[in-house]
Amino acid sequence: MKRFILLVLSLCISNFAFAQDPAAQVDNIKFKNLSDDWVEMEVQIRANRNLAPDAKNERFVDNIKVLGYFAYVRDRNARTFDFYKAKVEVISIEQGKTENVYFYMPGIVVKRDRLPKEPPYYFVALEINGQVLPIDSRAYSKSTLNDDTIRSMKTKADAESEPNDFILMPSYNAPLALIGARPSKMAPLIRREPKE
Repeated sequence: MKRFILLVLSLCISNFAFAQDPAAQVDNIKFKNLSDDWVEMEVQIRANRNLAPDAKNERFVDNIKVLGYFAYVRDRNARTFDFYKAKVEVISIEQGKTENVYFYMPGIVVKRDRLPKEPPYYFVALEINGQVLPIDSRAYSKSTLNDDTIRSMKTKADAESEPNDFILMPSYNAPLALIGARPSKMAPLIRREPKE
C-alpha cells in the first residue's frame, strides 16, 4: 500500500511538473580544475516565470536557494563515502535569463584525498520559499540514477557531512586571488552573517 501511495504521489508530481515549468531550473553543471589543485563547480540556473501570488514582479524569480551536494567514495568495499555540501541564496534572476553560481573545493583537500575533478556522485537542488523544486537530469551526476538515489544521498549527506562542514565553499568564501574576476555571469548572492 505504501508503495502504491508513493507511486501515485510521484505521478501527480510528475504531471504537475509537466503542466508548467518550475520557477527556476538547473540548465547545466560544469567542473573545472584551477590552480593549486582547486576544483570549481559552475551551476547554470535559468529563471522561468514567477507564479507566486506574492511575487514582486512575475518576470523575476527571487530568493533561490542553491544547494550543492558532493559524494566521494572513501572505501569501495565498505561502501562508505565522504559527503560535502554548501548552499547559497540568489537574490533574483530575470525570466528567460541564465545566471551562474559557483562552489569550490579547496586544493589541499583535493590533493590530500586524491579527489577527481568531478565527484562520482553529486546533485544540485533548488529551493524557493521553502519549496524544493523538481530535480531533472541536468542537475545530477550520471551515476546518480534516480529520485530514490538522490533522496538517499541527501539523507546520508545531511546525517554524515558534519566532519566536512564548510569545506565545500561558495564563491564569496573562496580566495579572490584564485578566482579573481574569472567567473562569468555570476548571480547576485545574499550573504547572511550570523547574528550575535
